[in-house]
Amino acid sequence: MPAPRQSGAALLILLLALTLGGLTWLLQQPVGRESAFPARDRATDRALAEAKEALLGYSAAYPEYHLKGSPPRAAFVPGHLPCPDTGSPLGHEGTEAGSCGAKGVTVIGHFPWRSLGIPPPRDGSGECLWYAVSGNYKANPKADLLNPDIPGQFQILGPDGSQIIAGVQPGDRPVAVLFAPGLPLGGQVRQHQGGECRLDYDPKQFLDVLQGIDNSTPDSTPEGLTRLIAGIPGELFNDRLVWISASELFDGRIARRPQLPRPLFDASYPDGGIALTQRLAACLIRFAEHNSWQRLPWAAPLSLSAPAPDTFRNDKLTDQNLRREGRPPFSIGRSQQLLQSTLGTLPGCLPTDPTHSACRLLRSDNCPELLPAAGYPTPSDGTSYVNSNDGWWDKWKDHLFYLVAPGFAPAALPAVDCDLNPEQCLQVQGQPYAAALIYAGPPLAGQQRHSNSERMNPANYLEGQNAITLQLGGQLLELAGNDQIVCIQGPTAAAPGFKLISNCGQQNCQVAADKLLARVSGHQNLCWNSPGIAPACQTARQQLAGCACRGAADAFLAPPCLDSLNPATCQIAILALKGCT
Repeated sequence: MPAPRQSGAALLILLLALTLGGLTWLLQQPVGRESAFPARDRATDRALAEAKEALLGYSAAYPEYHLKGSPPRAAFVPGHLPCPDTGSPLGHEGTEAGSCGAKGVTVIGHFPWRSLGIPPPRDGSGECLWYAVSGNYKANPKADLLNPDIPGQFQILGPDGSQIIAGVQPGDRPVAVLFAPGLPLGGQVRQHQGGECRLDYDPKQFLDVLQGIDNSTPDSTPEGLTRLIAGIPGELFNDRLVWISASELFDGRIARRPQLPRPLFDASYPDGGIALTQRLAACLIRFAEHNSWQRLPWAAPLSLSAPAPDTFRNDKLTDQNLRREGRPPFSIGRSQQLLQSTLGTLPGCLPTDPTHSACRLLRSDNCPELLPAAGYPTPSDGTSYVNSNDGWWDKWKDHLFYLVAPGFAPAALPAVDCDLNPEQCLQVQGQPYAAALIYAGPPLAGQQRHSNSERMNPANYLEGQNAITLQLGGQLLELAGNDQIVCIQGPTAAAPGFKLISNCGQQNCQVAADKLLARVSGHQNLCWNSPGIAPACQTARQQLAGCACRGAADAFLAPPCLDSLNPATCQIAILALKGCT
């Protein structure tokens, strides 16, 4: 890691550790242990607690600890944990491995004290600590998802080898474990090759076996479950363990860190914030603005069939012919074959290969607004435009859903006017839109998102009509639970051009009033379309039900205002529409 940033990042880690709860002295050990060596045990307690706090601080400060690009910026999400030291040379021991194991696979090694900017914590016997990290949480290679719904990959068993004391439910499984190895037991031979921590990287010489459970050998399969044992120290076993849960990491530490600017949903966009959902919507609009038909891409499927650990890899989210509801598409080759967008790299999208890199919509040369939410690589590294696999999109994409209206799905004919053809548009709380993105908030009662099979079910993310529409198809969405909706409003006769509308499910009186005001031309009311009122104006009046200016809308769409807007009553109605709430 870059040396100039390490000292500052280490200070931030220390501050996070000390200000967000202090040192954790109460360790996770079997109840009833009585020690013949209390001073030695107190030293072990201190070492394990110090190491745990350093890991929590590192994870919370990960964006600042790993700035990228030029100028440097926070490109990563918080939550990653360091690789262990799996084999550093003399003078560099305690340095996290640059890469550890295969993607999604749990790894064990020495605790990376040097990378965390602290002296080597030692247990009461003088040994350095060992450390295991879940493949889902390790910093390199990174998993495709990292958010509070992602479980750890450990279960901790009690001394009998059968009682689970941590990790009964997937959401409770530890994400990392620290070990104090204690003195060597019979059969363990520990080499001392110099340095602070022996330079002996064989875990079997330090960690023990009890009840057939081997603490030195984690499961070697992607997203596999590793069972560890926390026994009572004795002649045959003397490992001491502490662990970190996902809730300690996200709720206890990351939620209390200095906040990043509204990373997932920001109704004030584009005024500020990372605003992942809004930036995705802006990218979809950019695609529609660059094809002759002003249409949007098909969705990626809800069910992703690739095995772990690549189930949610970006190139698995490819648009599917005729699919109008699903996930935001990372690649839109099938839509591009029909619509021939001129945006960025898309003209180079090959009809025979819809997953070709040129077919990837969500890249920063196609949509520059994505960069704050897309992570790293960035434009300066020469390959960045192809992959954005470290930022908010990559780690939270399972929380996002996308729907496109029939009148705006790929087809070789112009998109519809939702004011004139609302039946061809999505209906969000009764208002017509071309498309919508939904960000699903934290799980509510009965929702589970810990396994890939659970992540394929939108009912584990969305509520009410939203879940039904995603599962069964349709055009209806509503305000429900903690679903947050960003809508794309298509061009109409009254309002040419696409428009991004945050919180579109909420009643927006001014949006509907503006549709009437757009029909004012001098003293002429263009809502009159002989022999009657234009349908778009009738729809706007209906959308003003419950708004303070509904009476003004009625006056605007009745004589004398349909004939001329000169009368004082018509001018009063216009003023009321301009300040509609």
